[in-house]
Amino acid sequence: MPDYYNRLKLKTLLTGLLLCLLCAGDAQAQTRLQESGKSRISAGLPAPVVVELFSSQACTFCPPADRFMGSLAKQTGLIALSCHVDYFDVKDGSLSREFCTKRQTDYLKILDVPTHYTPQMVVNGHMDVIGYESDKVRAAILKARAEKIGTVKILAGADGAYRFSLPEKDLEGRDIRLWQAVFDKPHEMTITEGGNLGKKMRYYNVISRLKDIGPWTGAALTRSVYPSFREENAGMAIFAQDRKNGRIIAAGAVYTQ
Repeated sequence: MPDYYNRLKLKTLLTGLLLCLLCAGDAQAQTRLQESGKSRISAGLPAPVVVELFSSQACTFCPPADRFMGSLAKQTGLIALSCHVDYFDVKDGSLSREFCTKRQTDYLKILDVPTHYTPQMVVNGHMDVIGYESDKVRAAILKARAEKIGTVKILAGADGAYRFSLPEKDLEGRDIRLWQAVFDKPHEMTITEGGNLGKKMRYYNVISRLKDIGPWTGAALTRSVYPSFREENAGMAIFAQDRKNGRIIAAGAVYTQ
């Protein structure tokens, strides 16, 4: 038995050392393009992954997932977006949006999920994971990394314009839509009602504006959008998504600071 435990301790130590080395390498890889806005996805970094959290301030199961989003939002190449639904919510200081409920409903149909629930995380538009099950979320993210989806390159221009580009891609007849999501800086608040009464919460990358900006045929594309950033906004994500199966095939984000 002592030999078994010694081997187990050694295995744990080596695993921890490997994780530290990987984290260090990831940190060194972080580069940012800077033209009044900053992109956290650029050449040499991992392929982007999009994680969407459907949450509610009234949901007693959501706080662990909301906190977990804080660590996900800091990861290189990971676009973490929170979308607060309006069917189960607080009245005071609500972050809910009708478009979040609609988007989640669309996912339920596409992914064959039987009912609405929070916290729900959807990874790259096609993997459904319970938001507080962090190990399963991490596993889904690793799987999504291997998909190596395309990168939407975004650069800040003049007069509030942001120019994004996509290289030519054979879409094989798929119906692909482009989405623009403006998300906020962290919202800090104390919940004043419901099951989370009295809890001090911090909500990350909450989507405040979501817009379908048209189809993508697969031809090389360069165009400008005008996010009209406000003081409370943290950045903007643009992603290309298959309407039939929900898969996100390209994504990028730009940050205001």
